[in-house]
Amino acid sequence: MDARMEILENVLQAMSGMIPEIAAGRLESVLCAELEKYEVQERVTDVVVRDGTAEGLLRKFLATKRIEGKAESTVEYYRQQLTMFLQNIGKLLPEISTFDLRFYLSAYKEKRKVSNRTLDNIRKCISTFFSWLSDEEFIRRNPCRGLKNIKYRKITRKSFSAEEMEKLKSACENYRDLALVGFLYATGCRVSEVVSVNAEDINFDRKELTVVGKGDKERTVYITDVSAMYLRLYLAGREDKNQALFIGKGGKRLTKNGIETALKRIGARAGVDNVHPHRFRRTLATNLIDHGATLQDVQTILGHEDIRTTQVYVCTNQRNVKNAYERYAA
Repeated sequence: MDARMEILENVLQAMSGMIPEIAAGRLESVLCAELEKYEVQERVTDVVVRDGTAEGLLRKFLATKRIEGKAESTVEYYRQQLTMFLQNIGKLLPEISTFDLRFYLSAYKEKRKVSNRTLDNIRKCISTFFSWLSDEEFIRRNPCRGLKNIKYRKITRKSFSAEEMEKLKSACENYRDLALVGFLYATGCRVSEVVSVNAEDINFDRKELTVVGKGDKERTVYITDVSAMYLRLYLAGREDKNQALFIGKGGKRLTKNGIETALKRIGARAGVDNVHPHRFRRTLATNLIDHGATLQDVQTILGHEDIRTTQVYVCTNQRNVKNAYERYAA
């Protein structure tokens, strides 16, 4: 039935008995004349998936991850790895089997000579995608359920020793570098968090500031008396009007690459290997635990969502382990 006729009949039926017959006839004539001017169709309320291709679903997946608050670097990693996967798998998504995934990962390792750790990260990426496809009912079966973790050797990343920290401070040639080294250790901030900090963010009276971490989550971090001293000396000597806490050449905000380059230069002068921002974060976590802080407190300071991540960051002091053994094993 034409939608206009259906509207006409529904209105007349609803008004039946409520108005005189002559008025009903007049109403019908008016409605016919007015409805004739329009094309009418029923509204579709069902959600329609307009792009069900693999590429279209990938775009929806990436959009979902952005909405969930994933870092843009994480979303870009998903995009790169999954685009490569879709281009090489040679099958429709519902047809992909666990064996296909094993073959893809095996061929990837053979061709690119990547480590098992890197390969397991790729497996996690693909698994996240297929779990989403399954949860959203784009596929009936998740082939990643039969895909086991890829084992790799877990290397303990060392924190800086007290001697190395002193060497790094001694190798700093200006207050900016001293302030940077002190700030990275005192706050345990990620380098991306340091880049976004402004000078006005620091409350020197309370020796704290608020930073925005992964997933746009705010947390409070703290600075030590020594770190605050270096920051004051550095800021007092600046004549620029840039609001950034740390600046580089030309008075511009210091970037992630700028911080990493500065630390490598300091490390080379100090004779300390592998100097990078994350190692200061690991050093703070280790020292806090060594001095009696709880793992939960360290988790809060570092801004970790999962306490297992915090456990990975902490380098256990073997001297403390031996002391505990001798104290409790007797």
